[in-house]
Amino acid sequence: MPPVPDGPGFSIDVDAPADAGRATVAVRGDVDIATSPKLASVVRERLGVGPVLLDLRRVAFMDSSGVRALNTLVEAAAEQGVELRVCEELSDPVVQVLELTGMMSVLPLEACDPR
Repeated sequence: MPPVPDGPGFSIDVDAPADAGRATVAVRGDVDIATSPKLASVVRERLGVGPVLLDLRRVAFMDSSGVRALNTLVEAAAEQGVELRVCEELSDPVVQVLELTGMMSVLPLEACDPR
């Protein structure tokens, strides 16, 4: 699937195997009030097909709407019984907001291959 642009510097790239295996959703740019709905929409759509690895390593900034989107996605995956994992390598500003909100402790993290 080609990258989904939504605002300057923001994109989402979905790498989905044909066999409905785990898709990787890679996000670049800021996740904020303008872009978090697109992130939530794309990941929700992929969760409807199968497991998802969410790669936020190229996200430099996240506001509370991004945190809310992540929380909603974690809950949706659990309700659907579909695996959602997040690359544990995150930028310092993103880690800071996730730690401040308590979200870091509930994210299903995993080590990801180097970019």
